[in-house]
Amino acid sequence: MKKKDNYATSELELGVMSTLDKSQQRTIIRAIGVGGGGINAVNLMYQNIDGVTFAVLDSDRHQLIDSPVPNRVLLRPNAAHGQGEKARHAVEESKAEIDAFLDDDTRMVIIIGSMGGDTGTDVAPEVARIAREKGLLTVGIVTIPFIFEGSQKILKALKGADEMRKHVDALFIIDNQCLTEIYNDLDQSNAFAKSGETLTTVVHSLCGLTTPKDRAVSYDFNELNTTLRKGGNAIISSGYAVGEHRVTKAIENALESPLLKNCDIYSSKIVMLILYYNPDSESPLLMSELNEVQEFMINFHQDPDVIWCPDRDRTLDNQLKVTVLASGFNVSYKSDIKPLKNMPSQND
Repeated sequence: MKKKDNYATSELELGVMSTLDKSQQRTIIRAIGVGGGGINAVNLMYQNIDGVTFAVLDSDRHQLIDSPVPNRVLLRPNAAHGQGEKARHAVEESKAEIDAFLDDDTRMVIIIGSMGGDTGTDVAPEVARIAREKGLLTVGIVTIPFIFEGSQKILKALKGADEMRKHVDALFIIDNQCLTEIYNDLDQSNAFAKSGETLTTVVHSLCGLTTPKDRAVSYDFNELNTTLRKGGNAIISSGYAVGEHRVTKAIENALESPLLKNCDIYSSKIVMLILYYNPDSESPLLMSELNEVQEFMINFHQDPDVIWCPDRDRTLDNQLKVTVLASGFNVSYKSDIKPLKNMPSQND
C-alpha cells in the first residue's frame, strides 16, 4: 500500500492542546490508539492501512510528538494514571476533542490499546464509553502481555479487558503469549513487533470488509454492523488454499490463527464468512465447493446467524481466500492465567 507522508510538529506547536487535522479526508471508520502500546500499533497502521482515519491519545506529550498521526489528543498527565473516576475525569476533560474526531461521518470506532500498563488499561475503556454513548459501532482491540512481562501486569490486563468489554460492542483480545506458540522462533526483541503486526492484521481485515472490490453478491457496512453490534467477544481471521477441498483447507488455515487460542468459535452466535476468489483463474468458485461451507457450519453448538457471500479478488490467481468473522462466543483466558498467580512478578 502507498505510504503516507510523516506529519512533523514541534512540542511548541502541540503545547498543552490537542491537534486535529481538519484537512484530512475523513472515513466512516475511526481508529484511536490509546497509551504507548496502542499508539505504537496505530503508528504502524497509519503507514499501511487506507480507508481509516487514525488518532492517538495519551498523557505523554513526547509520545504524541513522535507519532506520524496528525490527529492527537493530549490528556492531562496527572489525571490519566488511575482507574475508575480518575480515568473517567481525565477523558471527560478531553471529551470535546474526542467528539470532534468522532464527527457525523463516523459509523465505526476502533479503540486499540495494550492492557497491563496505565493509560491503555485505565483510559481505553473510558474512550470506548464515549464512542458507544454516541451510538457508534464500538470495537475494542486489546493485547494481553507476554508471560515474561510478569504476573502482576497480566492480571491487571485481564481486569482491564473485563472493563473494556463493558463499553464496547465487540472485543478482540490478542493474547501475546499465544504468538510465541505459533511463532516459536520469536525472541524478546521482535515479540512486540509481531504483536503489533497482529493488531494491524485485525484492523486491516475489518476494514477490508467495508471496502468494495468486485463483489458477486452485494454486502456492505450493515453486515459488519450486524455481526459486531452487541456481539461480545469477537475474532477475525483469514486463510488461503488451492487445489482440492480448498474451501475446507482455507477455513482450517484461518482457524489456526493465534487469535483463536482459548476461543470456542463453535459457540458463536453470529458468523460472517466471505469467500474471495479470482473469476479469471483456472479455478473459479464452483457451486459444489459451497457444500464445504455447510460442512463447516454443522460444527457449531447452536444455530448461529450466518452472513456469507462470495467476493471477487483478481490478485488471488488460483488461490481461494476465506475470511471468518465471528462474535458472541465463549473464552477461557482466566482459567489459563490462574497458574500465573504463583509466578514471580517483574518487581520481585
